Amino acid sequence: MTINKQPQNPCHICNSEEFIWGRGVYEANGWIYFRADKDSWGDGKKLRARKCSQCGNVQFFADFD
Repeated sequence: MTINKQPQNPCHICNSEEFIWGRGVYEANGWIYFRADKDSWGDGKKLRARKCSQCGNVQFFADFD
């Protein structure tokens, strides 16, 4: 479990800056993807997730690699 205590964008629900980073898991391949409506199959970005350590809010972020 990774808890990030570095200053960053705070939680939109409770304003905490402590998060556990991970990913949303889909059973077939282990990743959830974002794909824009204009994109086709095979396009997309893996989504990383952070969970607020205080209130449990989860946010997804697209990888930029």
